[in-house]
Amino acid sequence: MITMPAAIVLIVCKTVVAGPGDGNSAYTKAESREWAVENSMMVCRRQVIPIHDTAADLGAKPITPNLFDRSTCSRIGIPIGVAWDEQHRGSAYRFWRVGCPTPIVDTRSGRIIGYKMPECGHRDTVRCEVDAEI
Repeated sequence: MITMPAAIVLIVCKTVVAGPGDGNSAYTKAESREWAVENSMMVCRRQVIPIHDTAADLGAKPITPNLFDRSTCSRIGIPIGVAWDEQHRGSAYRFWRVGCPTPIVDTRSGRIIGYKMPECGHRDTVRCEVDAEI
């Protein structure tokens, strides 16, 4: 039996500071940023975030979310993306979208034979700067 990877994939893209700075940015940490575009394409990368059920470590019943369900993936992934942005404020990268594993199904038997992690982005608008093996 092949198990689904317990991971969320954040697609994070490069940004640049645009426009004049905010006079209060020393206090608010606010920046005027927009997506960096090189050769008419956004520059992004996949960031794999393992998911761990800490409540199960404390004796609770383990939760096994169906991550290839789009609404479950979004519900779990978007707060992780927001937290990633907060932890990487000094970086030029910002969270763009979330992706989760999708099953690879054998069309003859109907069995799940593996899982595929999402692509970095759209081929005509996004270039994947670094794309790690998952």
